[in-house]
Amino acid sequence: MPAPVVLPPDYYLKHFAEFLLRIEAQYAGLLGAVELQFIADFRALQPDAQRLWLRMLSRKGRVFALTDLQYSEISDQRAATMQLLNSGFAARPAQEADLANWLLKANKQQLTDLLQVGLAQGLLAQLPKKSADKATLQQAVTDADLLQPQWLAASGDWLALRQTEPLQYLLFLFFGRIETDLSAFTLRDLGVVATGGLRGSAVSAGSEQSAGEPLYLARFLDVATAQAAYAYARLKAGLREALPRKNSLLTKEQLLQWQQDALSWPEPLDDRTVLVREKLCEALGRQAERLSEPELAIDWYLAGGGYPASERLMRLYHKLGQRDKLDALLTQMQTEPCCDEEFYLAQDFSRRVLKQSRITDTTHLLQQAAVLTLDELWANAPEQGALQYYRQQGYQAEHLENNLWLALFGLLLWPHLFEAADSSIHNEFERRPRDLTTPAFYQRHGAAIEAQLALLDNKAAACRYLLAQSTRHYGKHNAIFSWYPELARPLLALVQAAPAGALAVVLRKMAQDFRRHSSGYPDLMLWRDGESLDEVQELRFIEIKAPGDSVRRNQLSRLRSLRELGFDVRLERVKWVLDPARIYAVIDVETTGGTAGNDRVTEIGLVKLQYGREITRYSTLINPQRRIPAFISKLTGISDAMVATAPVFADIAAELWQQLQGCIFVAHNVRFDYGFIRAEFARCGYQLQLPQLCTVVESRRYFPGLASYSLGNLATHFGIELKQHHRALADAAATAELLLLINERRAVNLSRPEISELLIP
Repeated sequence: MPAPVVLPPDYYLKHFAEFLLRIEAQYAGLLGAVELQFIADFRALQPDAQRLWLRMLSRKGRVFALTDLQYSEISDQRAATMQLLNSGFAARPAQEADLANWLLKANKQQLTDLLQVGLAQGLLAQLPKKSADKATLQQAVTDADLLQPQWLAASGDWLALRQTEPLQYLLFLFFGRIETDLSAFTLRDLGVVATGGLRGSAVSAGSEQSAGEPLYLARFLDVATAQAAYAYARLKAGLREALPRKNSLLTKEQLLQWQQDALSWPEPLDDRTVLVREKLCEALGRQAERLSEPELAIDWYLAGGGYPASERLMRLYHKLGQRDKLDALLTQMQTEPCCDEEFYLAQDFSRRVLKQSRITDTTHLLQQAAVLTLDELWANAPEQGALQYYRQQGYQAEHLENNLWLALFGLLLWPHLFEAADSSIHNEFERRPRDLTTPAFYQRHGAAIEAQLALLDNKAAACRYLLAQSTRHYGKHNAIFSWYPELARPLLALVQAAPAGALAVVLRKMAQDFRRHSSGYPDLMLWRDGESLDEVQELRFIEIKAPGDSVRRNQLSRLRSLRELGFDVRLERVKWVLDPARIYAVIDVETTGGTAGNDRVTEIGLVKLQYGREITRYSTLINPQRRIPAFISKLTGISDAMVATAPVFADIAAELWQQLQGCIFVAHNVRFDYGFIRAEFARCGYQLQLPQLCTVVESRRYFPGLASYSLGNLATHFGIELKQHHRALADAAATAELLLLINERRAVNLSRPEISELLIP
């Protein structure tokens, strides 16, 4: 295990110095008089004052007790405080407006001290109990009306941060979003966040390279574009603050104020800012709909444009009976769609509303969906159940979803995404080009991208190229796709078996609008290997939907577009059954303690069931190679003497492994037993991966309302024999009887008519 990273005391100051040098190198032409004065004022401070301000900046909140700002690198805190206050640089004395923030930040001792002052002044009758939590102390302070400036001063010296608009702008230039501090640098140096590796080494804090030629290109090239982008980033942050939760709602007055303020919004001057404006207007339009203000919502959707604003407009025009506007919008969505989702939605809506067809293509696709029968055991992981089913049918099968297509995109276009001199990666903290979600990426690299896509015409050459790229870049952190050891296998199969020209169409759409074409791809990829290494047969993609699952519009669009390109793409609906042929391995273990990573197994009991009856049983004591605690021996009756001559787990590992293959692992509180068995196998070099069933969970589901779901109480309730409770085989046998009762209920439940349907949101 690597030793923890120890950061030097002055790392905040070094971070900020590095940050300022890089800002001056990359964005010199975008800094106005205010920003330049801010930098000069900071550098004019004594080092201790700089350190104190940066420590405040790195912490949550806006107001701080000086007693909480004691750091070894600050030699004279009093002098540093006085310089910050006298210079007026980004700090000020705490004021009455800071009282609420003080209450949130104060620790229990500070709250108690303040309450002591209140008690002495006769403002409260008695102190809360010593065991009172922080919330109780906060409430006592509020009830006693102690949140007043004189009481704040009595509790110690406090200092508040000023709002630093110039700093906010500098952080935005560097990160491309609203930030409040340089925590990203700290996380980098702690090793929490991996950086670099895409375009060379990152500049280290304090290095001479910081002041030289910038490693990354500037995010913005002119002041107007940068300031417009900053304005919209602040608007986005302001709306997020006004709507802190998913169900938060603006008042009508707030919404009208947003509408009034929008008259002075700047013109977006780059594609990313246009996108931010689209999302902002769409969010405000949805707020108007929730306030039952459809005309106001329409204004917002028209102001933003794009999709899904066009979908909301379509539905509102239809709801309000504005047929002319609806017809014009549907025509535009089909002749000049901004994405596949918009085109297919308008097509289906036209057919339904204009009565061109009684059944839409979407409905037809759903009606064609095959039914895949799976054991209900896979209810929490239907894709894994489908994988097992198809592998048993002789297919190579992988659960890949979007990552397969994203990996193909990322590896094929890696040079243009990450290595080109003008790629939109502006610092080592970014792992994906910033312009990838806009048309700018394809506009900038269009000719080179088309040359790369042409490689796909020669499947053998394309496979060699992808293998070389994978070998060269394996493991490099990026925000496009995830690495895993077997990635190349399905990737090459896709290239080998894809219809001619189809992959280029998919990847071109991704390059032109990554945001709208990077998700919604089918869950599973199936194929059969041919006789030669480069031959693939029966390539198939399947979207799995369990009862009650929704089919999102981007998924439907992707299914239809892939099918139109010639891929075999299917939607399969899962039907749950109880498979009587399934073999259940019901296990109980006794252990030296409760932690699988540290404690060891002392006894194993196994009862196997199939077709509703016992087919075999197995039990053995295990030498844990350590002492058994006295209270464990008292509970189980298993002593050190009993296990002294017993086999160690490694002696029975191979036999038990064979016993468990192809089984469902069942236990009463399965996490405990499975965790111990898996840990023991891991010590012997085996990697246990079995589907699991917990009789505690299933008992609660099928026998609700019982007072207790412990094995002993359930055995008593159902009349199950349990003579040697806390011995492994006895407990396993009782759990097996309980499983049979559960399966009777499961079978009845699953035999009822299925009423759930696939839902389209």
